[in-house]
Amino acid sequence: MFNKDWYLPKNKSKELTVGWLYNKQIDDPFAEGYTRNMLDYWSVEFSWFLPEQFEADNIDDLLKKAHAAGFKKMVVFKQGTVLRQFIQEFPTFYEATKNVPFVGHILDQQDSYYTIHPQAFIIDLAWWESVGFPEWGQQDRHSLEESFETIEPIRSAENWHDEYTPHWIAPGTTSRTYKRKLGGSNMVRALIEDGKQIISWNKEMREEKAYTYPEIVVGAPRHIPAVLEQLGMDIFFIANTELPPDYTQWINRRKLQYPEWDGTFNRLVVPAAGLSALIYAFILGMPKNGKIFVYDISKFGLEMTKRIIQEWDGKDYSKFAQRLMREIAPEPSRRRDIFRGSAQLGDSDNTINKLAEQGFIKWLEEVLPTLEIFYNPVNIMDPNKSKKFVKTAKNERDVTYIHLSNIYHYLPTSFYYNLQQRWALHNELINSYKDVSDNNNLFIYSACPVGYHSRINWADDWNQIPFSELPDNNIGKLLKWNKPPYKN
Repeated sequence: MFNKDWYLPKNKSKELTVGWLYNKQIDDPFAEGYTRNMLDYWSVEFSWFLPEQFEADNIDDLLKKAHAAGFKKMVVFKQGTVLRQFIQEFPTFYEATKNVPFVGHILDQQDSYYTIHPQAFIIDLAWWESVGFPEWGQQDRHSLEESFETIEPIRSAENWHDEYTPHWIAPGTTSRTYKRKLGGSNMVRALIEDGKQIISWNKEMREEKAYTYPEIVVGAPRHIPAVLEQLGMDIFFIANTELPPDYTQWINRRKLQYPEWDGTFNRLVVPAAGLSALIYAFILGMPKNGKIFVYDISKFGLEMTKRIIQEWDGKDYSKFAQRLMREIAPEPSRRRDIFRGSAQLGDSDNTINKLAEQGFIKWLEEVLPTLEIFYNPVNIMDPNKSKKFVKTAKNERDVTYIHLSNIYHYLPTSFYYNLQQRWALHNELINSYKDVSDNNNLFIYSACPVGYHSRINWADDWNQIPFSELPDNNIGKLLKWNKPPYKN
């Protein structure tokens, strides 16, 4: 899913990497905080696809690091960039523009030379080497540098917005005198003098990212909605696109430790999302009279899960889900705001069909009506609330499966909590489950905030360590504020 098989070989072969550019111009503490948190999140998220990454305070150093490591191309994001479905959509764009040495946000500065806004760009490092490693050129609008003459680029007639954002520029045939160079002008000049075209991100890719301009004190608040629209908690993931992993090895491990256990899970703790509660209960072979605890910070999500469990008859889930979404949100725009994954409902049907071959429909008819189901509104990130909820798993007889999903590596929570805070809170929750574990009877799935642990383990076998003790090569230690000692 998400083209992981496309990304990993390119990173391993040194074809493509990702670079993170720090923003040294942010003065507002709030903007500094959330942009760091976003970089924390995206560097870890990208590590599943492009494990070898780079970071630097300036573009020249960033390019040198990636080039010295042998990489041919790099996609760069500046602190303050917000991504949407970028990872999913990028491969198509990349393959269509493979022969273009530079993609970025081109700015027509009129009497000053063309520049590039560094919020997000792709650079061919092999080309960069071939023309002598030109420097980026730092922006200085008060530069006293004398005017200079160079080739005047030709540009597209179209703009993305206003009159200064061309779709592309390319070498022209005449010279022109410009008043000054601004940020990125050296790179533009090197490309144009080498006969290369520079293109901008296309419409589809521009919609999958945004820049919040955190360095502009007056303008920055105007761009906060680009972030906040992704952070809504009252949303519901209507589709399930993948089957749960194979738990056999962990089940067999506990059977060896406790031979009297027959592999039965009598309790399930799972967040509100699509058919998750039913799918996990079936896959784990939950017998009659078991208990399911559905939890979520979103009361809307809990209500949707309750309706699916009570109203769906096990047939044609896509049709049922579409009807439910139309009933809840007749207006398509509102429907898009509160439901996620509707485009993947076909994948949900495929998942259900696979489960049906294993007896899922029969289980729904015979076992589901006997189950006791609880719906719990709770913020798992709040230790004061989660410790009370953890006690629902305390039981001396039953074995419980606890699905924490990616709560501690999730974009909405990452906006409010930095990586070290999420690591500490994750440790605290796991330790709370350890406290109520009886004969290692709690089986936990959780996407670790920095990928250090396996996602799956029995409670007593989770090895919780302080953030400071993570290996220096762990992705969590990539960014400078997560490296000891703390650096600005």
